[in-house]
Amino acid sequence: MLSPRAFVRVWLPIAAFTALHYGTGMEHDWAHDVLRRMYYLPIVLAAFDHGLRGGLLAAAVSSLVYLPHAFSLSPGHHHDPGGGLDKALEVLLYNLVGATAGLLADRERSRRRELQRALADQQRLTRELVRAGRLSALGEVVAGLAHEIKNPLHALAGTAEVVGPLIPPDAEERRMWDIHVAELGRLSRLAERFLSFARPSPSELVALDLRRVAEQVAELCVAEARGKRVEVELDLHDAPVDIRGDRDQLASLGLHIAVNALRAIASTGRPGRLRIAARVDGDHALLVLDNDGPPLLETERPQLFTPFYSGDAQGTGLGLAIAARVADQHGGSIDAENAGLGVRFTLRLPRIAG
Repeated sequence: MLSPRAFVRVWLPIAAFTALHYGTGMEHDWAHDVLRRMYYLPIVLAAFDHGLRGGLLAAAVSSLVYLPHAFSLSPGHHHDPGGGLDKALEVLLYNLVGATAGLLADRERSRRRELQRALADQQRLTRELVRAGRLSALGEVVAGLAHEIKNPLHALAGTAEVVGPLIPPDAEERRMWDIHVAELGRLSRLAERFLSFARPSPSELVALDLRRVAEQVAELCVAEARGKRVEVELDLHDAPVDIRGDRDQLASLGLHIAVNALRAIASTGRPGRLRIAARVDGDHALLVLDNDGPPLLETERPQLFTPFYSGDAQGTGLGLAIAARVADQHGGSIDAENAGLGVRFTLRLPRIAG
């Protein structure tokens, strides 16, 4: 109510009407009738702009500045020539109109916020459905490719086992053979990751406390964090955070995000922090991982959970895509944003009654 907008739309009109009212002679009773009702305009505008509190405040100020002119008893001082009952009812109506308009404005704002939340939820669900459809189609293609790759890999690995002992350890060809075998192993592991993305293992959903998952992730990454000068913090809800989930899959999901965070922090060349939290948000349970590594680029965020997208030249781009699949299997979602310590990943899961 102290903004320039409020000054122009509320306080300046009230001051102007009051000055005109006080300066108008008693013989102009029609002018007093008009000016008395002009106060409704700033009262209604204040209610529309600021809700119930704005409407009541404007009505109260209008009443206070009008009352001395309405019921002045000073001899020789002209006042509103209207009837006493009419003027008293007018003051009462100022406050009733301010309260009613303010309540209606607050209700309309509340409904607008609900509609905005519903629209945001609908857009989020639409994005998730589109992404799920793309992942399903892509998964079928990847599964076929991985299967075709693994068949010749098995044959090559078998050949390597036979040929390997025939090459002397000190032979010049031995080094090339070792590279050949190592690359076969790397290709085999890559094919396995493709298959784990395309056909993730079924989740064994059981009742568990999400706090235990957060503790497990912290225990698994603390050694690597110490080597990278990263402090791992645990932030656990006071009461159990009960969900239905696969503890191993959720721990793997959290660990992958934690390891990525440790690498990002290490790339800055300074000590850092990684905070792992299990929280409650209404009907949802949250596994939150904050880190103070480099912020996410706005152009990067929409691609984070897309298969084969990776900010690391050495990465396959499947880790976060698999994490998104795990979240889908648990009826939840995963998101990333620049928040908290710097970068925040949030896994949102349905909560069950404790």
